[in-house]
Amino acid sequence: MVGLDAGAAPAPSSCSRGSAASTAGVSVPCSSTALVAGGRSLKILEHHVHKVEMRTKENGEQEEELVVSNLRPFTLKVGVHDASEEPMLDCSLPLRASLLYENGMPVKQTSSSEPLLVGETDVVALQGAATFKLRITSLSSHRDKQRFRIQVAPQDVELHLNEPNLCVVTDPMKSVTKLGRAAGGPLPQPTIPPPSDIPQAPTDGLKRKHRETLEEHAAQLQSLSDTQDHIMQELQGLIALAHQRMAAGDNGSGAAGVGDATSGLRSTRAANEYKLNGS
Repeated sequence: MVGLDAGAAPAPSSCSRGSAASTAGVSVPCSSTALVAGGRSLKILEHHVHKVEMRTKENGEQEEELVVSNLRPFTLKVGVHDASEEPMLDCSLPLRASLLYENGMPVKQTSSSEPLLVGETDVVALQGAATFKLRITSLSSHRDKQRFRIQVAPQDVELHLNEPNLCVVTDPMKSVTKLGRAAGGPLPQPTIPPPSDIPQAPTDGLKRKHRETLEEHAAQLQSLSDTQDHIMQELQGLIALAHQRMAAGDNGSGAAGVGDATSGLRSTRAANEYKLNGS
């Protein structure tokens, strides 16, 4: 449970105090609310902060301190209740969130052009509940290390004056830029995918395609070489036959046979050269 600082100056506002503070989405039930004898009241249902630290008070006691970053939004949910503390589900009430110091005094705008409180500052409570998504732009270190509260009240000033219990403030929060890590917390380790999950470079596909093309050309060249060797063997047989005829005295026929064989050899070489050049 996150309580109020006992040493803090009382807020000069009639708003009720108390919150359900949480970190990492875990809520803590609210401990207090405004008790109204014959009217409506506001109650903090959820208060999600970024971090909870331990701080030492002036009397030496330890207490939890709510911490928010001025770079990230936080959420605050309030509910409208009747005098019996029952939710008023049929209620529709325009509400407004504003920034206060821990002592309840309003925070004044500095030279900075950015508003002190940004986000969904004006929300209508439908069915008795309203959720604010807020971000405090000012830093506690720039405000004499003072902490901040969020006040939620009706947008209608006259209604606020007539029903002062329709107002609630949160527990104090320290506003920082960097939240930091918990003491002794391990550093996050980078996740490295296993070697089988590492994608292959796109050049592998090109290399494989070129290798297949070269293998296909080599097979074609080997086939042409085999064909040429077979033709050469046949030509050698024809030349031998022509020489035999010449030796038998058929000079005309032998010369013609040699001429035909030589012409056939030239034609075969030309055909092979054409195939090689074409591939």
